[in-house]
Amino acid sequence: MASASSAGRLCALACRRALRVPRMPRTQPIAWRAPAANRAFTSSPRQLADKNADQDGEDGDGGLYKTLDLKLMNKSFLESVTPESLKQLDELAKSNGYTSVEEYLEATLRETPGWASEDRALEEDLYRDDVGEKPNKSSFWFDEDDPETNSEEHDEFDEDDITSMAHGKLDEMRDMRHYARLAIWEMPLLAKFAKPFVPPTEKQVLRWRYTTYMGESHPAEKKVVVQFAPDDLGLTDVQAEKLKKLAGPRYNPETELVKMACESFEHQAQNKQYLVNLVNDLITAAKDPKDTFADVPLDLRHHKFEPKPQFPKEWRLTEERRKELAEHRQQAAIADAKRAEDGLLVDGQKLIDNFLIQKLAEEQEKEKVAELVAAAPRGKAAGGAARGARR
Repeated sequence: MASASSAGRLCALACRRALRVPRMPRTQPIAWRAPAANRAFTSSPRQLADKNADQDGEDGDGGLYKTLDLKLMNKSFLESVTPESLKQLDELAKSNGYTSVEEYLEATLRETPGWASEDRALEEDLYRDDVGEKPNKSSFWFDEDDPETNSEEHDEFDEDDITSMAHGKLDEMRDMRHYARLAIWEMPLLAKFAKPFVPPTEKQVLRWRYTTYMGESHPAEKKVVVQFAPDDLGLTDVQAEKLKKLAGPRYNPETELVKMACESFEHQAQNKQYLVNLVNDLITAAKDPKDTFADVPLDLRHHKFEPKPQFPKEWRLTEERRKELAEHRQQAAIADAKRAEDGLLVDGQKLIDNFLIQKLAEEQEKEKVAELVAAAPRGKAAGGAARGARR
């Protein structure tokens, strides 16, 4: 059975195409001209009627124009439609070779060569009334998983849930408990994969560094870094010096290491292979006897030598310094003992206690004076009242 909304659009569109009213702006209501009734036979000319009509309206049509609201028209049609009329529309569509009125309407609009822009605009307005406005993706309440989130309105809080901050705290606790379970139950199982440390041999001169994010995808995990010392490559002094010059700013004169990195490719293996080829090319160029770059000085302007403060030698605790400090402490202890016997040694704790006792006594004396001053006016008032009673 055809839907009432599609049938309403079909009827409204049929009426609109029959009338052919010029398209008005969308912010204004659509106006249509009411068809004039057939006039009976009369001797009065038609021009008189048109002249009177010009006096009624500004456009010369008078009351022939009425306002047509699409929503009200569609609503009134939906209220008056019956299942029998919808069945008739379905039968009409089947007789024309279509399964439903919706398919017949779409095919007619698509195949009709005289389909004007105002008719398309009318169809868009009717479709917008049925479907509603598009969701506002910039809204705070917009959710991609919820297709019905098409406005910024939100249900009132019924005190049946916790706040968003509390939900965030719960998520944090869940993550902490998840990693705690991993540390307790799964981390000990990794001990069976442990391998003893084997120091690198003389042939393993390249030091590689990779980056991982514990299974998480990250753009920086494809980066690979390699370090090596030119003196460990088995080159002569001239060849090693040439390799340093070829390395340029990648050579660190303090650590005497060449450091290079690559993240141009998608996978770590590709970046590592590129660095391996680059190191081989440097070694091949350094061994080339055609030009040793002997006349080119080693440029170290890219590296800034920053002086590092060192611990003074005089402050180092040697055996002699330990003996000297022990003798000094022993002499100080003997001197303090002599002063204590003579009563010349100052006891700091006693001085502090005496000061606190003296200060407490002064405060008590001030409180007594304040009580006497406050009690003096009361006595005078009492004496005056007694003299008044005697009189």
